[in-house]
Amino acid sequence: MKFTHRSTVSKAVLTALVVSATSGSVWAANYDEANLQDLGKVVLVTASRLSEEKVDVPADTTVITAKDIEQGNYNSVSNALKANNVTVVQKGFASYPELNGDTRVLVMVNGRRMNWDHLIVSGDNNAIDIDQFPVENIERIEVVKGPNSALYGERAVAGVINIITKEGTMGQKTTAKAEVGSWGYWRTGITTQGGDEKNAYFVSYSKQRQDNYHYKAANGNSYEFPDSSINRDNVTARYDHYFDDDRMTVDFSYSHRKDGFGIYLSNPLNGTAYGAGMKSKTTDMSYGVTYNFGSDSGSFVRAYRNTEKANAPFAGTPYEHDLSMLGLEGQKTWKLGDHTLISGVSYNKEKIDETNDGVGFNKSTDNEAVFIEDKWELGQGWTANLGTRYEHHDIFGGEFASHIGLNKKLDENTHAYISWGQAVNNPTLKMLYANSPYWLGNPDLKQEKSHTVTLGVDSQVNDRLLVSASIYESRLKDALDWEWNNSISKTVYYNINKEKRQGLNLSATYKLDDAWKVRASYNFLRQKIDEGSGMTNDLKNRHPNSYGLELSYEKNRWYVSNDFRYVTGRSTAYYTDSSYFTWNLNVSYKINESTKVYAQGLNLTNESYEVEPYSTPIGAYAMAERHYVVGVEHTF
Repeated sequence: MKFTHRSTVSKAVLTALVVSATSGSVWAANYDEANLQDLGKVVLVTASRLSEEKVDVPADTTVITAKDIEQGNYNSVSNALKANNVTVVQKGFASYPELNGDTRVLVMVNGRRMNWDHLIVSGDNNAIDIDQFPVENIERIEVVKGPNSALYGERAVAGVINIITKEGTMGQKTTAKAEVGSWGYWRTGITTQGGDEKNAYFVSYSKQRQDNYHYKAANGNSYEFPDSSINRDNVTARYDHYFDDDRMTVDFSYSHRKDGFGIYLSNPLNGTAYGAGMKSKTTDMSYGVTYNFGSDSGSFVRAYRNTEKANAPFAGTPYEHDLSMLGLEGQKTWKLGDHTLISGVSYNKEKIDETNDGVGFNKSTDNEAVFIEDKWELGQGWTANLGTRYEHHDIFGGEFASHIGLNKKLDENTHAYISWGQAVNNPTLKMLYANSPYWLGNPDLKQEKSHTVTLGVDSQVNDRLLVSASIYESRLKDALDWEWNNSISKTVYYNINKEKRQGLNLSATYKLDDAWKVRASYNFLRQKIDEGSGMTNDLKNRHPNSYGLELSYEKNRWYVSNDFRYVTGRSTAYYTDSSYFTWNLNVSYKINESTKVYAQGLNLTNESYEVEPYSTPIGAYAMAERHYVVGVEHTF
């Protein structure tokens, strides 16, 4: 779509979703989202690297829109995900997603890989702190559950989360936000955007501060979690220029964090943290340029660079790292009769420079890949998605990952699907080659490999009821784990035998009347692990049974939502209780078209719980107790 069409298109056209799959830019629909959203009108780009409606996608997907974020008054990506039934692991200083019981999740921004081949979040080599990405500039968050290595390469074992940023609008608009809350919390944010027939820009800045949070321990007492303070600044910028039907997009993000580094509580019953007095100073930058050929052709070339510098001493032990990543990729789409072919190539080079207690570690790795995807229209509502990717790693050599999906579109608002996919996850460079005072590499490590089968259905039954259901089974071999080797007093990684996950995801949204809406969900997860003596239940399972209920009210100038979450069936060998129940309340009032005020109450049940398992001691990663936030937002 040419930018010059902005001033001449009709109102009817403006209400349509116009999506650019290649840069990740999405123009949100202007239709009344207070009503149930048509399943067929939900458009996403991540599941197949092609703009298509959800009803045509053979995958379990969730789309969190800009309006969802605005109504929910979410101050972080993690809060937006949790409110939309996506599990998030929180460790005070970092948050990262879990899909279908697995944290091997690829996180992208506008289709660009953000995960590092390094330990970024203590305790999980797959994780990246998703809260380094500010919510002010997010147009939508696309969540695709299931393996995606055939499309996106390693790390996409459990699925992909793609954060798509906002494009500037015609004219000029500025929005400012300020909020305060418990434990000295305050946050300010400002965005400004604008454009004309050929150009568009969007710039955001946010600043967040918070003292140490408090938690409720298993003994019923309240304690301060030492070194859990927050000190963050984020800047993002995006510029789009249109050349007739083509477009060039340049985007940039900067995140500086000087947070408390209280990894965990060594004694949750008296508020003692391990390695008290720690601070983590981290600076992330990412910038890229994408040139799209055609308005929505699915053809593009892209170059990007990510960097991270961290100074994060652990329990008094000096630690620093300097990471860089260069990415190049291109994609071309063809329409050949009943086939839509998508093919592409990518190159990724990553460098690691680390100093751990005076010992240096300097390594780099290269990845090259080629992929092809075929969307085959079989007729009578049937489509098949067939894809494969060959990826060559300079350490592990070449590896194929493939997937097959079959989708039946029963009508414009109902589809059923089945999919099978493979995934690959490489050991990190540090797992392989570390030789610090605390970590010894194991160069004999193997790649983790998995395959997953998913069966699901989505249906907008009528203009009031929307339902979704999926079941899945995932099997992974050569899973990576670690242990402390007493003979050498160092951490060593090794390959255990197998992991197996089986699960069920159910959800239903029902519009009671013009103002009230209810959304209910149930998620079941069974995890098993085999370390050589047969499959046994994984006692670290975070949510064997998870029940969700959201009751929302939207009328006139008011928006109110109550979010209830009940998790049960957890092992008390790793958690303080086998179950927990939380209640979050969000209330917004629009004073006028330009100004709103809002208030939130979080964990109003004042639960004592954690989402990260730990056995010595249990409750080491305690979550925040009852707390509050109030804010105001104004657009001018």
